[in-house]
Amino acid sequence: MLIDTRTPPPERPAWQPNWRLWSWVAAAIVACVAADSTSGLVAYVLICAALAFVCQAISVVTPSLDGLRQYRQ
Repeated sequence: MLIDTRTPPPERPAWQPNWRLWSWVAAAIVACVAADSTSGLVAYVLICAALAFVCQAISVVTPSLDGLRQYRQ
């Protein structure tokens, strides 16, 4: 007879938002709204900033692809 003597895993913690991700998303939304209300070069710069904020948000979500570059023995 096999008896499982392992302790059960702790309860899963409640879902907590990733504030780093949501701060980049909020910055992108603000930049898009500001670009919509302006025109010309300012709107172009704000759209470029919104694109940069979206790229930062994506980099927060995706895992690092550095491989073993950070590995030290």
